Amino acid sequence: MLKKLFYLVFIFIYSIIYCQTEITGIVISSNKAPVSGANVYLENTILGDTSNEKGQFRIVVEKAQMPEKKMVLIINAIGFDDKRINLENHGTPTLNIGKIVLEKGSKSIDEVVISANSVSIGKSRGVERMNSLDVVMTGSSNGDIVGALQSLPGTQKVGEDGKLYIRGGDSNELGTYIDGMHVFSPYTASAQDTPSRGRFSPFIFKGINLSLGGYELEYGQALSSILPMETKDVSGDSKLGVNFSPLSVGGGGTLGRKNRSVSFNLNYTNLGVYNQIFPDRYNWKKDYSNFSGEGQFKNTFKDQSQLKVYWGYNRTDFIREYKDINTFQSRDLEFSENNYYLNTTYQTKPKNGLQYFVGLAFSRLDDQYSNTKVIGDHFNEGQQEIHSKFRIKKTFTKYYKITTGFENFMRNYDNQYYMNGNKLQNQKLRYFISALFADNQLRLKKGLYTNISARLEYNDYNNSYVFYPRLSLDYIYEKFQSSLIYGRYYQLPGNIILAKANNLSQEVSDQYIASLSYENSGIALKTEFYYKKYANLWLLKDNQYTSNGYGNSKGFDVYFSDDRSIKNIKYSFSYSYNDSKRLYSNYPELAKPAFASKHNIRLNAQYFILPIKIYLGMTHTFTSGRPYNNPGLSGFNSSKTPVYNSLDVNASILLSKKVILYASLSNVLGRQNIFTYRYADQVNSNGFYNNEPIIAPRKRFFYLGVFISLKNNSAYDVSNF
Repeated sequence: MLKKLFYLVFIFIYSIIYCQTEITGIVISSNKAPVSGANVYLENTILGDTSNEKGQFRIVVEKAQMPEKKMVLIINAIGFDDKRINLENHGTPTLNIGKIVLEKGSKSIDEVVISANSVSIGKSRGVERMNSLDVVMTGSSNGDIVGALQSLPGTQKVGEDGKLYIRGGDSNELGTYIDGMHVFSPYTASAQDTPSRGRFSPFIFKGINLSLGGYELEYGQALSSILPMETKDVSGDSKLGVNFSPLSVGGGGTLGRKNRSVSFNLNYTNLGVYNQIFPDRYNWKKDYSNFSGEGQFKNTFKDQSQLKVYWGYNRTDFIREYKDINTFQSRDLEFSENNYYLNTTYQTKPKNGLQYFVGLAFSRLDDQYSNTKVIGDHFNEGQQEIHSKFRIKKTFTKYYKITTGFENFMRNYDNQYYMNGNKLQNQKLRYFISALFADNQLRLKKGLYTNISARLEYNDYNNSYVFYPRLSLDYIYEKFQSSLIYGRYYQLPGNIILAKANNLSQEVSDQYIASLSYENSGIALKTEFYYKKYANLWLLKDNQYTSNGYGNSKGFDVYFSDDRSIKNIKYSFSYSYNDSKRLYSNYPELAKPAFASKHNIRLNAQYFILPIKIYLGMTHTFTSGRPYNNPGLSGFNSSKTPVYNSLDVNASILLSKKVILYASLSNVLGRQNIFTYRYADQVNSNGFYNNEPIIAPRKRFFYLGVFISLKNNSAYDVSNF
């Protein structure tokens, strides 16, 4: 009996020891000094560590995550050249690399990373660095890029539509780009008072930068900010996976070679079953459904130039009963949307400091509505954009680099309105926008840099030229950065407004930003002050559209993150203060916009239970009340909603080598948050305006999904590229 017990204990200990490999080493500089804060990670995995003050690191690789052939260890640190080390997988419990020597960087201006005015997701620039799993594990994200970005500083919570509102700016003031090319409509369609989601899977991107303002002038037509996202490069591995949940079913994968890969991802969502289990407060005559497909072809040529072709399609349908707050009559609002996107880019590898880029993108949005204003009406709306760009980057010396190029937007808009089959309206709009841009980056002296940029733009909608200037001064000393930025930005009003108006001017935003940041060994602190002055905003007054609107937005953001102090825990805290006023849209007077909240506080935390592979995420969001227009009170938007308070959690569990269980729960405390109010146009028989609070469709939203890898040695990106 004792002998059997001894064998069982021995087998148990052996299985624990030999089901994982521990990789250790020390990172030092060429002068033999330890390098702290170096990022050390295994390529194509989420496994890594940051070297401590002695340069030491430790990575534990579970058997389920062990690459079948070989592992590649990547080490990078600020001021040093990156290093790659090939590791053979011998299945041993320990692997000591010894001393890894990093060489001092060449101090070329190409290596300068300015993190002012941006926060990031992915291996890119900025204070916050997260991979696609971090996007999914943000408590409030529900696996959505936009949801994850809303946990970052500078964003404001507008729960009734779910879109990104940055520093007191409207959601239309954000420009979204994939691989440098514009995306005309980055959100999925949604029913009224129901939040939309981002159209794109987080797993296809290697870097996501949310620029909070003062962005580079390669980008235009965005008054507040831009969201540039960069897709992953060629994948040499092939993989295939499926996923399913009460809401959706999907699958996808990659067929990869050394220099070429083809990827796809399909997903179908239908809320019918979910609404039977967890009903919301709406009456659906046809359940909300959404079909999405993505694909990408990537090819790296012998000269290391790269071709990428990306396509995306999204189809949304539903019929929902809608009760008119003025007449109390109900009608069945029917909606369907087709959203197309195609993106092709070609980029050379830098040679002698010179790099070329050319890109072409096509966006098309077709919407159909029925019973929108009264029963029996029908509305068709189509919007299209073709975006082309050519760009050159040239590094002349380690002190000077220029980025220059030109781009063109061709936009079409048309809509038709029918009543009982009779066409009552037929609007068409055609125009183009052409621009030249130049971005000059200079190193003035050690640690001191400046950027002088300009953009000249012409549009044939009102046959006018505008000139964008941008100037920044940045000081970088080891782990400390400070920046001062000024920029002027222009944007035409939306197509719906342009089609109704005559000769509106381009809207203008002057932005002033001062930024301070510090990052050291996994701890980051950043604060940023900003002021935006708006002019030429579109304004509807006396049934006439003019460009007489104006306003301003000012405030500051504070951000702190730490993934080193507490073992297996990564957390961040952000506070954003915003004070904004504007006269635009149908506002009768200068007032705080209805989407803006003055105080925004967010706490994010992720806990990794490594031995059993459980990842827990939590986000706690608090925002002060938002203004709204109560016609019964004197003064525009003189009322405020109650504070918004939501605790959101999720968990990702590795059930086996190729199976992940993912669960999330929004608004754990069940608080009924009121986003704003909707009022009737006229008083009722009692002399009051009818109103209804706009709240979430359900108090809590629960999601449970299973992700299965059919081919590959990892389950972390099973159904996505």
